[in-house]
Amino acid sequence: MAIHLLDEPMVGLPPEAILLSELVVRPIREAERTRFDELLATKHYLKNARVVGRAVRYIAEYKGKWVALLVFNSAAYHLKAREHWLRWSARQVVQRRHLLAQNSRFLVLVPPARCPNLGSRVLSLACARLARDWQEAFGLPVLAVETFVDSQRFRGTCYRAAGWQALGLTQGYGRVWRDFYTDTQHPKELWVRALGPDALALLRSEELPTVLAQQEPRLSPACPVATEHLGSLWEHFREWVKDPRKKRGKRHGLATVLSTAALAVSAGCRGLHAIFEFAASLNHGQRRQLRCWPRTGHPRQYDVPSERTFRRVLKKVDSDEIKTALVAWMQQQDPRPLEVLHLDGKVVKNAEPAPPWRQAPSRAEPSEIPPELQKPKADKALTLVNFITSEQRLVDQIAVPQDTNEEAAVAAHFPKMDLAGVCVTADAAHTTKANCRQLTVEQGGDYLFILKGNQPHALAKAEQLLPGAFPPSG
Repeated sequence: MAIHLLDEPMVGLPPEAILLSELVVRPIREAERTRFDELLATKHYLKNARVVGRAVRYIAEYKGKWVALLVFNSAAYHLKAREHWLRWSARQVVQRRHLLAQNSRFLVLVPPARCPNLGSRVLSLACARLARDWQEAFGLPVLAVETFVDSQRFRGTCYRAAGWQALGLTQGYGRVWRDFYTDTQHPKELWVRALGPDALALLRSEELPTVLAQQEPRLSPACPVATEHLGSLWEHFREWVKDPRKKRGKRHGLATVLSTAALAVSAGCRGLHAIFEFAASLNHGQRRQLRCWPRTGHPRQYDVPSERTFRRVLKKVDSDEIKTALVAWMQQQDPRPLEVLHLDGKVVKNAEPAPPWRQAPSRAEPSEIPPELQKPKADKALTLVNFITSEQRLVDQIAVPQDTNEEAAVAAHFPKMDLAGVCVTADAAHTTKANCRQLTVEQGGDYLFILKGNQPHALAKAEQLLPGAFPPSG
């Protein structure tokens, strides 16, 4: 915390009106750092000059005589009252915390009876220049400040006089490491102040201006599933996927690892390191729902699997079992009848291609695609075709054999699916007479396919039969 008042007399000072009018607040010089720290370590009640993160140190002086010392440094990680005041979500706290600073030390060297308004005057002068000095020192803006007042020692009068606002008592926890907190059993009063007439409105805005938004740190994507539904995802993986690992030495359950990885990929993560960063960004409520490993000595806190754990597990697990578990869980979350089904082929880099067909499936009639276009398109990588709804629900997924392409693999898979009353959409590669007849005549479905230049004869015939503007082609 901040303020500490000395009772020792200081000679050579003018009357209060003159002192306040000629008072100067400036950053310390490098040669003054030793004396500055010694005064804080010996005169301030915390007996400590060390602060966390970025820091700007100020000296308030009158004609070269030091009358007060201040330190502003990086803001606290989490403060419920502060987040409520700023109307920030959990992600906004991480993205915008750098826009705040904390007054962590304030030592007034003049007895309050000698100059009762000195503290508020020093605070006002320091806050007036803090944004500029912080920008020059770190290249970052600061729009508001916070501090803690020990209510057992002080009443925060000088902060109130300088335009600060009290938000109430903290819960009395102190952070000792990232996500590690200890109960100090000594709540303090939180005070805040916006630095400028528009600062609070900017901090509360849904989107920051471009200049400020460029300074926001890159975050892992948010969890795409509500916390209350994470437990059911874990249950499906536990039920549908068999753990290939030996029992000895296991720490994290298979369902925990797979649930976390599935959430990370669906949130847009690419690669094992991104999956681990996503896992590390989960809060402890989400980790509890995913049955993460409890931290020893820290109740209600949980550790996530490491990057190496994700790597080892994903190498061993059966991918078909993962698909089955995900399809079953998504169907439980969205049980509406299937109406529209979209085909979306993706090439998976750094993955071995699927085994070739042992026997090519028979077709009711020959393919209309020229033979040169039926060759494998990604013979050095794995091609997956996702069958998804318009709400991005996975209905099925197939791996394309390495000796063919996705068009032939999809055509062979259609008879295995129940497509009655379903409209299937796909890109132009799947626009063949055999596929259309299979969907409509054989399976009672419908289709919306694109016709373009990869089938010149069919395109020319369509242009002949449908001259002029024909919606939706225009």
